[in-house]
Formats: sequence, structure tokens, C-alpha cells
Amino acid sequence: MDRKISKELKIGLTFVITIIILFFGLNFLKGINIFSSTNTYYSVYKDIDGLVPSNTVSIKGYKVGQVKKVRYNFNSEKPFLVEVTVNKDIKLPKGTVFYLADEGLISGKMIDISLGTGSELIKPKDTVPTDVRDPLTEKISEYMPQISSVISNLEAITHNVNVLLTDESLKHAIGSLGPTVDNLNKTINQLRASTASLPSTMDKFNGIATTLDNKLNQFDVNAIMTKLNNTLANAENFTQKLNNRNSSLGLLLNDRTTYDKLNSTIQSADNLLIDIKENPKRYINVSVFGSKK
Repeated sequence: MDRKISKELKIGLTFVITIIILFFGLNFLKGINIFSSTNTYYSVYKDIDGLVPSNTVSIKGYKVGQVKKVRYNFNSEKPFLVEVTVNKDIKLPKGTVFYLADEGLISGKMIDISLGTGSELIKPKDTVPTDVRDPLTEKISEYMPQISSVISNLEAITHNVNVLLTDESLKHAIGSLGPTVDNLNKTINQLRASTASLPSTMDKFNGIATTLDNKLNQFDVNAIMTKLNNTLANAENFTQKLNNRNSSLGLLLNDRTTYDKLNSTIQSADNLLIDIKENPKRYINVSVFGSKK
């Protein structure tokens, strides 16, 4: 009998322990901390869009609770009654709103608490006002100043373009572009034609250069340089003789007395020739028949 009771007791204890483990395990998986103190609040929605128990309840991204239950009431305009647990140290002032919002792209729905500014507090078990937060609308509202700025810039650009398009001087300038483009095309075609003849011109130039090179190779450069050096040496020797007072030319060029005597002799000879031309008989009688004393 004692053995039978002992066996039944063991089975009972094992069952109770299993139930306790399952209870704590399931609550842990749901994110429910049964040891934390919470307050319960209610909210009603027309559409919960996939909100389920254990979904997150947060304030500005910080988790402060979770959805405990979701009930459906067919007789109400807002049929979904949502029971929410919030950490006991979180106080909800009057004016607080429970927003149904997206937790992420693939994480489902959540309740985002927007705290009010009232002096009185919402009591536990009370129903909190609700609303639905459209992420697309929020994003548009967030970027609305930038969008407005872009629209203003587009309007200014459109206005400037309209002014330019209606400007007569611009129309005239655009109209004159046609002949300019035609002339540019003609110039490009001429350049292409000139460029096409460049290879043959370069071939001719290379031929001339080759011919000149061959002609230069035919000359004996050493012999030419030898002759040039000899010529320069002779010119230098001649210059030295001109500067040398011992030579006739050097004496004539460098000695003033000799130069003056030579110049006087030339002048006397010139005077004699003039006198002979003027008085030829005087010199003929003397030189041919002699003179009578």
C-alpha cells in the first residue's frame, strides 16, 4: 500500500512540475514576465490588422509592455477589444493615445504609446483612446519640408525656363545657330579631307629627307673642313702681315710717315699729269729736241 501511494505521489509531482515548466516556458516564449508588476489597460480598434497577443507595447521604441488578449465584439462599431499590460512604474497621463503601428517591415504590428500631457493619470483597467499610425503618412509628414523646398526650386526653375523660352534675343540666337552649325560641319569635313592627305604628304617629306641625307653623305666632310681650316689660316696669316710693320703692306698701313710720303708722291704725280695735259708742248720740246740755253 505504501509503495502504491509512493508511486502515485511521484507521478503527481512529476505532472505538477511539468505543468509549471510548461507555464513558465510558454510565458517566456511569449515575452511575459510573470514576476514583474504590471497594470492592465484596454483599447478598442475598428481593425487590428494582424495584432496578436504577445505583440510589443512601447514608448518611443522602448518596450514597456505587451498585448495580453485580443477579443472580438460583433455588436460594437469598434469590435476589437485589446487588453494591454504595461509596467507598473509607467504612468499614463490623460491625453495618452494607444497607436496601432508597424513594428517593422516583417515584424507585424505593435502598440505605440504616445503619452499625454494631462495632470491626471489614467487608472488601470480604464480604456485608453486609440488611433492608427500610417507609416507612409508619417514619412511624408517627416519629409514634407524637404519636399516643399524641392517643389519651390522646381517652380523657380520652371519660371526661369519660361522666361528664357519667351526671350526674343534667345530665339534669335537659336535661329542663328543653324548657319553656324553648317559652317562648323563644312570645316570638319575640310579637316577630314586634309587629314586624309597627310599620309601621302608625310611620305613625300620622308622621301625628301632621305634624299638630303644621301646627298650629305656624298660630301667628304673631312676634306671640306681641312680646306676651310687652311683658308682661315691663310686669312689669319694675311692679317698678321698687314699688322706687321716690317712688311710693305704693314708698313704702308701702320706707318703714318710712309703713308704721308706715298700720298704726297701720288699727289705730285697727279699734279704733273694735270700740267702735262695743260702744257704738253713744254714737255715735248724738252724731252725730244732739248732746250736752248
